[in-house]
Order: sequence, then C-alpha cells, then structure tokens
Amino acid sequence: MSELHEFTGKISEMANAFRQSRILFAAHDHNVFAFLEEDRGADDVAQRIGCSVRGTTMLLDGLVALDLVTKHGGRYRNGPVATTCLVPGKPAYQGAILRHTQRSWDAWSRLSEAVRTGTGVKQGSHRPATGELRDFILGMSNIAFLSAPDLLEHIDIAPFKHLLDVGGGPGTYTITFLKANPRLRATIMDLPPVIEIARDQVAVAGLEERVAYRPGDCTADDLGSGYDLILVSNIVHILSADQNARLVRKCHDALESGGTLIIKDFLTDPDRSGPAFSLIFALHMLLHTEAGGTYSIEEVRRWTDDAGFLPGELKSLTPKTRLWAAQKG
Repeated sequence: MSELHEFTGKISEMANAFRQSRILFAAHDHNVFAFLEEDRGADDVAQRIGCSVRGTTMLLDGLVALDLVTKHGGRYRNGPVATTCLVPGKPAYQGAILRHTQRSWDAWSRLSEAVRTGTGVKQGSHRPATGELRDFILGMSNIAFLSAPDLLEHIDIAPFKHLLDVGGGPGTYTITFLKANPRLRATIMDLPPVIEIARDQVAVAGLEERVAYRPGDCTADDLGSGYDLILVSNIVHILSADQNARLVRKCHDALESGGTLIIKDFLTDPDRSGPAFSLIFALHMLLHTEAGGTYSIEEVRRWTDDAGFLPGELKSLTPKTRLWAAQKG
C-alpha cells in the first residue's frame, strides 16, 4: 500500500501543480510582493492592492505555503526568494518573464488538440502584440542576467574581436561579452522592433560606441561578414530542423577563417531521454511556433559538420542548457 500511496501522490502532485503557478501569477498581478518588504497585516495589504480582505488573506496564506512569504503573529513578509526575484527594481527581478510565461496559460490548455493536429499555432499568431513582445524580450533579459556570466566561465572570449549576436534580443549577452572583453565590438541582429529594445539596453550599459545593429530575419536575410565569433542563443528551438541547418551554413559563410560558432540551447540527449526540461519545452514550442522544437546533440553536430565546421565540442552550462561550439577551418 505504501507504494500505491507514493504513486497516487505523484499523480496528484502533477495534476494540481497549476495551483501553485496560479497563486504566483495572482500575487504578481496584484503587485503583492512590492508591499511585503516589511511586516504587514492582511487588511493593510488588501487596502494597498485594492482587493478584498478575505481574498487577500487566502492569497497571502497560499504564498506562505509556497515558501515565498513568511507569517509571524498574523503579519506577512517576503521570504528570500520573493525579495530577490519578485520585488520590482531588484537586480534579479523576474517580472517580465513571469508575464510572458503567464500568457502561455491559454495555449497550454489546448495541448491535447495540438498533439492531435501537430501544431498549436495559427498562421501569423506567433507575432506578438507590442506589449507582449516587450515582456518577452525583457523576459529573456531576466533569464540571461544570470546565464550570460555563466557562459563566460565556459568560453574564453579574450581572443575575439567582432561578435555577431544572432537573434540577440535585449542584447544581454552582447553587453556581458563587451564588458568582459574591452577589445570586442559587436553586431546585434534581430527583427526591427526588437532592435529598438536592444538599443535602449545597450545605451543604459553605456556601450553604444561598440555596438552596431543589423535589423532583419536571420532565416531570410544576409548575416553580413567579418565576424570571428557568432552566438546563436536560444534561437534554434524556434525554428525547424531545415531552417537551422540553413542558418548554420549561413553562420559558416559569415565567419572569418578560424572563427567560432556557439549554439546555446536546450539540447537533448542523443536518444531524447532527457534533460526533463528540454523534453517539456519541446511541447511549449509545439504550442507557440509553427515548426520549432528542441533538438538533440547529434542533430546539432550534423548541422555544423554538414556546413563545413571542424568537429564541435559540447559543454554543459546549466542542468537545462548546453553549448555547442564549432570552429571554422
């Protein structure tokens, strides 16, 4: 019977996991965490966020259950995770990526249909509205804020002089690389509305003189030339396998001899048995792209081999993310 309890408990935990994310989203919607940097009663919080005392009390208790908020003597206060990641203005604030993730709620409710049809996206529906696009791009910055410095621990960028950041988004990787290598200059390539967001971020970093911009679609437009380092970070999962193979060939053409291509993504094991995040993220791409998915290490190896790169090297960046680095001969 103990095994049955364990099995049924696991199923119950998975089936009800949505409750935890919904609690987090509701608290973020109402800006609860901004008011809990000091001890407050539920009635005080309710007044500040314009909600009922009854609903606010239950929500705050739910946050206590999630270990995001502490409760002592009937008064509530942010715990370490909430203080670090959920208070606006903090360096590790995750607000933009939370809003982006929350917008996936309805799409994920249609997963059964997407599995049946093989697509969850109507033609053109992957083009987000302006506010959604900004949340998505700045959400990528919320994530890259930590992952970009981690990447520098695995790749020595000191020898490089000119970086092409393909699909560079908010420019977080570019900014991090430029700060780490004063000799490096960079070109960010992305769609025109995204380039405008990147310009703002680069300006805040004070690096305008070292960054050029190439508005365009990396699957359709020329990448330019003269680069000795190309970064393709979290792009290949948006595209089909054929699109990625063509993009890798374009990167090979754009690189100088001896230059390096870095592909950073949620690459799976060769037999697609893991990592778990990558396998689940493939379903996210089923719902949100026309042909995207997560790809195996062996698929990426074929792309670079077929494009003419020297044998590549795999590096594990995080439990979710892997790097594939290949040099042009």
